Amino acid sequence: MLVFVQPYGLNSPGGGPRIFRSLLQDSPVPFLSVCTSPQSPPPTTIAQEIHLPIRPSLGRIEQTRLGRYSYLIESLFVKQFEQQLSDLCMQHHATGIHAIAHSVDFWYAYRVAQRLGLPYYLTVHDDLAYALQNRLEQKFGMAHIGEAWANAAERFVISKEMGEEYCRRYGQRSWTIVTDGLTDIPAVALTRPPQHLRVYFMGAIHLTYEANFCALLEALNRFQQSHSDWSVSLTIRGGVLFKLNSPTIAIKLLPWGSQTEVANDLDQVDALYMPLPFGSETEAFVKYSLSTKMVTYLGSGLPILYHGPAIAAAGQLLKTHNAAILAHSLDPTIIEQSIEAAQPQITQIVENALQLVRSQFSLEEVRSRFWKPLQAEKVAICS
Repeated sequence: MLVFVQPYGLNSPGGGPRIFRSLLQDSPVPFLSVCTSPQSPPPTTIAQEIHLPIRPSLGRIEQTRLGRYSYLIESLFVKQFEQQLSDLCMQHHATGIHAIAHSVDFWYAYRVAQRLGLPYYLTVHDDLAYALQNRLEQKFGMAHIGEAWANAAERFVISKEMGEEYCRRYGQRSWTIVTDGLTDIPAVALTRPPQHLRVYFMGAIHLTYEANFCALLEALNRFQQSHSDWSVSLTIRGGVLFKLNSPTIAIKLLPWGSQTEVANDLDQVDALYMPLPFGSETEAFVKYSLSTKMVTYLGSGLPILYHGPAIAAAGQLLKTHNAAILAHSLDPTIIEQSIEAAQPQITQIVENALQLVRSQFSLEEVRSRFWKPLQAEKVAICS
């Protein structure tokens, strides 16, 4: 039995849990999920999941500025946690331990694997330096990620850029790209009425995206002024943390919705907005990470309006495959020009996106890339 150790539950919100739900659903080998978060994870029916918190929860303090000091308390419980994880692995006759470098529990899991003589598997979704940004444990995590990377039996990364960067930092090792995957992929680009530019975004809008949305609205305003016979609008499905206003563009704000509601939304959409923040403070995130949203958008049959840095892993991938409208600036004029220039080739852009998702993001292929090395690995049995 493989033991998966991570700081969230399989049914927790976010891209990481979503990826692992897809990978572990109908898994070819038995596994146990261990959530190390102080907070209890949402219930799941995918598999057995055990809540093994590294430390006691601090309640409301977790969400305040004082929450960053929780590591001082965590360090008092590490030995106890490692012993409990070791006992759990022995109880379930573990054959290997998998961890995600999203908090420092990847290191605790590594030490348990070393102690028990078990293969250790490491996944990196976000650069650890960014994931632990402004946290006391960042220095500790960065001091140990290199050893975990070098000695892992298998390494899984979210993007080519992540794999190459970690090899540069921590030593050349083999790695496999594993991210979100899709099962239902349209055969061709979806048809939409002419002279419509109904832009759509789904998900949480972080404060770091405020500049993107303000620039987008001004670009859409200018596009509307120069295309008075077009229908131009912006729809957001999810949460917004700042005000959005436009003198000419209709803005529709919708609450969080189900997959069915989102699918119905897309019947009235012409372009899917994919922003990534500009600025040095988020550079480590955008350069190496790929969002699950991008994969969903690629397989929608609709054009993506990518609005973010050219150096981003997503931006590089979309540019290489000509799979999106690309706007690499906060200048509304440049954004408008990018939208305008792409209009004659919209169908081809969508066809390229569909080909990309078939070749790299088919769920069957992604699962195969993940499970093949795990099944091939000669594992020990802990008893």
